[in-house]
Amino acid sequence: MSDAVQAPGLYARLKGVEYALVSRGGGWVLQTESATPGFEKAAATKRGGARYERRIAPGEKLDCFRLSHSGTYRKIPVTISPSNQGRVMAITKDPRARDNGFDSFERDEWVKLVSENDRELRITATRTPVPAPWLRSDSGGRR
Repeated sequence: MSDAVQAPGLYARLKGVEYALVSRGGGWVLQTESATPGFEKAAATKRGGARYERRIAPGEKLDCFRLSHSGTYRKIPVTISPSNQGRVMAITKDPRARDNGFDSFERDEWVKLVSENDRELRITATRTPVPAPWLRSDSGGRR
């Protein structure tokens, strides 16, 4: 896989670019780690690293979606989450994982750090459209 796996969660598309969608201070913001026109530098966090945010206007219409990753590793179905150093975390409930180098994670669940470029890893990103949370009247826009 050539592109780094993004964290699962809510995203919105602005001018063809996908940004993390975060509830902040009673409203919603688009968030990125890159300095981007129209985005302001956000306050530092414990996790470190620069963050830039763009507040979403109450009536603004953006395409929103929930991002998740699934796939297979050595023909075992897995859920994928980003990790570090060019790796992903592959998680499965398939008992064959015990014989394929996975470590016990939780009851009946196994985990393995795998290089994103491992030839036995297949990753599928799923973008499920969701209504813009700030436009929803049923929950007041809260997630």
